[in-house]
Amino acid sequence: MKLRYITCSDIREDIPVNKAIDLLRVSPKAELGIQAHYPSMCTGMPRRIWLEELLKKSDTFFNPLNIALHVNYDWCSDFCSGNIPTELKSLLDRKHKNTGRPIIKRWQLNLGDGTIIPEAKDISGIIKSYPYLEFIFPYNNNYKLQNFIENLHKTGVNFSLLFDASYGAGISPSSWDKPVYQQHPQGYAGGLSPENVSRNLDKIAKVAGDRTDVWIDAEGKLMKPGTRIFDLNRAKQYINAALRWQKTK
Repeated sequence: MKLRYITCSDIREDIPVNKAIDLLRVSPKAELGIQAHYPSMCTGMPRRIWLEELLKKSDTFFNPLNIALHVNYDWCSDFCSGNIPTELKSLLDRKHKNTGRPIIKRWQLNLGDGTIIPEAKDISGIIKSYPYLEFIFPYNNNYKLQNFIENLHKTGVNFSLLFDASYGAGISPSSWDKPVYQQHPQGYAGGLSPENVSRNLDKIAKVAGDRTDVWIDAEGKLMKPGTRIFDLNRAKQYINAALRWQKTK
């Protein structure tokens, strides 16, 4: 198994942009997952100002930085219903100045616990309109969510899945599920930390086999203990631990 990305999620505007870029420079596989929802990502809000600065810096590099936007709450529901929020439309269309590629390559649509499930045909139309972007959906044991993903698969569009058995609660499962579809990339999340990522990668590799389209995503255990403050040192340790694991395989 080869890792595509080592994602550090929920980095926020309290982290200086230059420090966030330093974290990405640890490895070409390092990726930042940035939360986007109303009103935090609206024009003029601190997180949007911070993101705009990060994207401006990205334009100065030969290739775009590895950034995934994680769309939540009402914006996610609207997006999946075929109504892209205005604040996100400009980011979807934005290209890297040097390469012409998308400046934000990956878009994760966090449908949460599957309480509200969109129609597959609505979001498949958007995916078809942006064939150069990667759209990621959660996957767990919620049958409504599984049915939606199967219907989306039947439309023939490309998408990726993030397996998280804990529904975003940050709890590692006793075992990890094998990739759902051969043709769709799959990531894994749930309680990953600098301390446990290596042994969890051993478990994931057993079910993923020789796939090269796997990534991992850590969030809660990258925070300073007892807070929601992103810890750059823990994030760097997590990336390096995953890289050490990969080096031995």
